[in-house]
Amino acid sequence: MKDKTNYRLANIQKKEIKLRQQRHEIIVSDSEKALDMILDAPAPATLIQSFPDQDLYYLMHKIGPYDFIPVLSMATSQQWEYILDVEAWDNDRIDIDYMTKVFDVLYKADSQRLLRWAITKKPDFFEFYLFKNMVVKVREHDELPPEDFNDYITIDDKFYFRFPEKSKTSGDEPSKPGNSQEAPELIETMLKAVAQMDLSVFHGLLLETESVLPSEVEEEEFRLKNLRLAEKGFLPSHEAMGIYQPTKLDSLRERPKNSLLKHEEYDPDMPLPPQFFSQFFKGDNLFVQSLKLFNQQTALILESEIAALINKVISADKIKLKTKEDLEKAILKTCDYLNLGLEIILKPELKPELAKNVILKHFLEDIFRTGSRAGIKLKTKAVNWFRQSFTNTSNLPLSFLGENFLGVIGGLFLDRPLYFDNYKSGLLYKNFTSLSHITQTDKILDKIIAVDTILMTMDIDIKSFTQGVLTWKTLILTLWARDRLKLPSTLEPINLQIFKEFFIALFPDTDINTKNLNPKNLDQTNQVQRDDLILWISEVSSINQDSLSENLIEVLTDLMQELEKEYSRVEPDNIDPRFIPHFLLKDAK
Repeated sequence: MKDKTNYRLANIQKKEIKLRQQRHEIIVSDSEKALDMILDAPAPATLIQSFPDQDLYYLMHKIGPYDFIPVLSMATSQQWEYILDVEAWDNDRIDIDYMTKVFDVLYKADSQRLLRWAITKKPDFFEFYLFKNMVVKVREHDELPPEDFNDYITIDDKFYFRFPEKSKTSGDEPSKPGNSQEAPELIETMLKAVAQMDLSVFHGLLLETESVLPSEVEEEEFRLKNLRLAEKGFLPSHEAMGIYQPTKLDSLRERPKNSLLKHEEYDPDMPLPPQFFSQFFKGDNLFVQSLKLFNQQTALILESEIAALINKVISADKIKLKTKEDLEKAILKTCDYLNLGLEIILKPELKPELAKNVILKHFLEDIFRTGSRAGIKLKTKAVNWFRQSFTNTSNLPLSFLGENFLGVIGGLFLDRPLYFDNYKSGLLYKNFTSLSHITQTDKILDKIIAVDTILMTMDIDIKSFTQGVLTWKTLILTLWARDRLKLPSTLEPINLQIFKEFFIALFPDTDINTKNLNPKNLDQTNQVQRDDLILWISEVSSINQDSLSENLIEVLTDLMQELEKEYSRVEPDNIDPRFIPHFLLKDAK
């Protein structure tokens, strides 16, 4: 008897492995090919119903909801319910417009099945939808039809319903929120179909729709939805946020010994994890390379952990899964944080073999939190600095920091701190992916703090600024120029004719006639002017030059190189205040 049981289990396992390979091939194929592969399969219904809910949902958006209708017609009611749970909610409120779109797709997939399922299995949810979109009137046998009879629809001259517009109200009836243009036509079609199937069910549905208590129904449906999604790893947002809880290296939990290496018996009652995310794990980063070193059995266990992590990220960030791009966003973020966590644990030896050992030893969730901790530490450092900063205490906008510094601080001030990439890889901001991102951002933050610290020691009359664009660069350079021109130490714009004297002294080795630079003297000139700027800062801040931080010196060096690059070839007579943003200037006229 035991041999027969094992034989049957082996057959089930073999069938599931074959289906899994088939599903994976479908998921990684382009949308048109994926749809053909599903519909052309020997047993398409079996294949479709074997998809994990998340994989089927991903495919729906990859292929397109309306192109996916033939597939949805063969999906299970449980798979339909998952689509409703994910699509029809906006945080803790039901999104009526998206609810209409889902019902429309499912009705086209299998109209009678949808109606039977909605009325028998989800009556409160369906009645809530009707209540939000329509008004019902019941005419007694001795009553006249409603006064605005033409606005009502009836099938049996007893039950009347209408669809009030958003912008209008009729008598004492308020307009229904969320009444999209598609809803009336869809609801009328569904109600007529219900009446044809069973008139008594139609009557009961309309009677119950009028007695709906929307707040109570929405609260209860929200609770049930959360329970169903929690089974798939979608915790409520306030609970899922724990995924970002920083974890120190000495607090990492260890897996039970060899837990990933043990061969688990196949259990047909245990659903396999979704696979849609695996196609996005590309590139040569440490995490992706380490995954390639695991055997199939271990990889299957890790896929369950990764899927749970992705679901927690979706819940914690309140990502609305309306398109496949929303899913990809959560997947890439999970991968980025895992890679960052591995690099922090292994630094400086970033080898896939060592990363594999870390994954065998520690849970992926703790590795993720290690990566999260690095970004949160930078955010905390930035926030603590800003509270006492010159920018904040002087009530200056963040734009005072200038484009690059503002980009870095702006990324750190987000709820989930991001790396300021400045379109180097096509994006303004992206996740902290590697240890180099953390190091670079920390270095720039130290420079920002160094500049701000020196500004705090200077006696600056911010109220004297009246026109132009004020940044830390214009503030320092304008005050420096005014001092060397023997002008009062204010932020008044410098007269253009007076400024030309300073401008000529700034680039003394420029041949004005040929507009060429003398390469031999270029670095020396830059060094001289930078040293003079440092000397001036030392004078106004009463800090010895030798005590100025290396970060400040580096910032000032970069600033002088920037001036040289921008203006060294400009003739003094061609200076235009509109195109010299580094100084506060005004026309001589």
